[in-house]
Amino acid sequence: MSKRLLIILLFTLQSSCGLFAQLNTDHLLSVGRNALYFEDYVLSIQYFNQVIKAKPYLTEAYYFRAVAKIYLEDYSGAEDDLNAVIERNPFMPMAYYARGFAEKHLNKLENAEEDLNKALEFSPDNITFLLNRLEIYDRQEKYDHELADIDYLLNRTHSIPELSVEKGRVLLLKGDTLGALRVADATVRSDSLLPEAWGMRGLLRLMLQQHDSALADYNRAIALDAQNASYYTNRGIIRYENKNFRGALADYDRAVSLRSDDYQVLLNRALLRNEVGDYNNALADLDRVISLQPDLHEAVYQRAIIAQQLGFHEEAVRDFSQIIENYSQFVPAFYGRAQSYEALNRHQLAYNDMSTAFTLNEMRQKNKDKPQDKTPEATVQIAKEEASFRERAKLFATGETQSEDTRYKNNILRGTIQNRRVEVENRGNFVLSYYQNDNLLHATIHYDSLLNLFNLTIRQRSALKLVSEEIPLTNALIDYHFKAIHDLTDRLQTAENNGNLYFERGIDYALVQDLNSAIADFSSAITYGAGALAYFCRANMRYKQLEITLANAAARTTPKEPSKTTDYTLHIPAIDRSSVHEGKLILRDYDETLALNPSFCYAWYNRANTLSLLGEYRLAIADYTHAIGLNGDFAEAYFNRGLVYIFLGEAASGIADLSKAGELGIYQAYSLLKKIR
Repeated sequence: MSKRLLIILLFTLQSSCGLFAQLNTDHLLSVGRNALYFEDYVLSIQYFNQVIKAKPYLTEAYYFRAVAKIYLEDYSGAEDDLNAVIERNPFMPMAYYARGFAEKHLNKLENAEEDLNKALEFSPDNITFLLNRLEIYDRQEKYDHELADIDYLLNRTHSIPELSVEKGRVLLLKGDTLGALRVADATVRSDSLLPEAWGMRGLLRLMLQQHDSALADYNRAIALDAQNASYYTNRGIIRYENKNFRGALADYDRAVSLRSDDYQVLLNRALLRNEVGDYNNALADLDRVISLQPDLHEAVYQRAIIAQQLGFHEEAVRDFSQIIENYSQFVPAFYGRAQSYEALNRHQLAYNDMSTAFTLNEMRQKNKDKPQDKTPEATVQIAKEEASFRERAKLFATGETQSEDTRYKNNILRGTIQNRRVEVENRGNFVLSYYQNDNLLHATIHYDSLLNLFNLTIRQRSALKLVSEEIPLTNALIDYHFKAIHDLTDRLQTAENNGNLYFERGIDYALVQDLNSAIADFSSAITYGAGALAYFCRANMRYKQLEITLANAAARTTPKEPSKTTDYTLHIPAIDRSSVHEGKLILRDYDETLALNPSFCYAWYNRANTLSLLGEYRLAIADYTHAIGLNGDFAEAYFNRGLVYIFLGEAASGIADLSKAGELGIYQAYSLLKKIR
């Protein structure tokens, strides 16, 4: 029985002991990390489970399993694994950080703070640790601690301009409006391309009733970021105050189109529509508000008033009754319901409500000189809401709605917190897979005569597809492919010279992220005459390995500060000698693919991506151009070529390519074009 077959049995039988399980835990750990890097979290957990069963003392397996669980939002499970990590190795700062991250989501804020403090003892200048501690301080309302960390970060690095905006927000929470305004002024001067800075200053000026200045700031914020609903909402409030009702309504319409489930924006629009006499649309907005927030009584009260104006008295009675049920001494609701009862010819009920309203008014007159706390709190509250309803709507729209962790854009494993402005990544390689992500906005089905011929002539379980966005496997699919590997291994015992069987098993290994085994099988497939697609797939596996190598190298180095002259970045990793050697092997396989089939445009495209990764930009442009010549609708090739042109300073060519990519369906090209222009 071959060694590879025993590895397959390790997966399929979930053996927790045995010689080969012990010998291959390093391999399993490596494959699990591959799966984690390529966001196959369920698959990666299965690999780490096998390592833990074989060697329960290995700290790394618990740690990486915890990371996968965090991505799957299993924070309790991650906390348990990280407890095991710290028990085995109490000198691992990333374990304290990750546990703090999980505890934050479990609302164990004191524990999270303690773990972040511990992580910072080991690594006091770690920006990611500090940014996460900021959020924990914020949620505990420890604003002085938060400001101290923000000042420290601002003094240490200028690569996170949003920190100044955060400082202004915290000062505002402390009640220091003028201090927040000073910070906003300084931020706008130092980073005029940061929309959040203009939005923050616009909000502060709005609060200070400086409407003209606030309007100018929001105009600038929207010019820089046209997708932020709160900018339109607040500009709509300013336009309303300036009696520009048409402009205010246009802004509210835009805000609703961006955030259709935000009851605050809908409420603002409903109030404005009511004021200009557009009662039917106001009523529709209030229906939507109440469906989103059934206990928002002020919206119910407003809906009752509008329904009454439109003659919908049954609906008005229903809403007034809900208000009375919650605010039993709110006089206007009794008057309103009495009027609707009268319109419905329910005279006795109308009389009862009018009598109650008169009685409550008499009680209020008698008690008018008594301390305010004698009046029921609910009545005071609803009266205030009736008197200053639009002021409440203003408060609703003072900022973008965010979850607690999107403010800092935390990332446990991939990416760098410093490059938060706009991450521009070129489109990935095309690979062979049985599955396609149909949820993508740009999910074109790609065909090629070489692959079509292969699917027709080689009998497989299902047709292979060319995809640039792979899907993570479910548990059922993982088990299916492990079984397929097992079955193919059995078949190869009696047909070891069958290149197509090696090729098919290589695809299965690729899908479960066992890159080394996939490369070995594609090499065997090449040996036994599988042809161009085997070279293509082996190159793709080697490219994935190079991606992981460069990502690990980048994680060990301090990122450079982003350029101040652009709002986009092209990822240019540092290439060492070993990476260059890996790159040459990849290019050699694509060369062999194209020698056998020069019209295979996806090999030209993938080779261009490799050349770009290796810094050979002119050669990359030539290959992208060749791919486009073979397929005039190759959106990904236009997009990537456009990025390379932009990086080389050839803006006109880059803009033309990005425009074409947007036309062909890559919507990100449009937002990038705006920032470039």
